Amino acid sequence: MYTFDVRQLVDDCGGANEVAKATGKSRTQPYRWVKTNTITTDILARLAYANPDLNLHKYLQDETNERRNNEVA
Repeated sequence: MYTFDVRQLVDDCGGANEVAKATGKSRTQPYRWVKTNTITTDILARLAYANPDLNLHKYLQDETNERRNNEVA
């Protein structure tokens, strides 16, 4: 299973203010994406358009089974 590192994406795209400008959203919206670690494909497309060299695969992280192994003792 993979997760998407929204925090790193926002940081790499110049921070919350730059991401808000690039996506046409309020300045606080990127903070919500980071807090919930969710982002829509529409926003990803806008960021990819604003940052042509952006590699979205970089932000996919393999979720290990360590959490599950710790819960099942």
